[in-house]
Amino acid sequence: MRRSRFLAETVGLATIEYIVGAAVVLGTLVVGITSWNNGLVARLQALVDQMQSVR
Repeated sequence: MRRSRFLAETVGLATIEYIVGAAVVLGTLVVGITSWNNGLVARLQALVDQMQSVR
């Protein structure tokens, strides 16, 4: 049984693999930054509420 040259070529990553990897990394960053930002907004809002109640 003869293998095609395409299947035998295993050197390096294909472009689509780099694209998928970059998408996973960027997606993870977006989710992380969004979660961090939501937490930060909630903490700042709580601080503002505390400051308003001091008046």
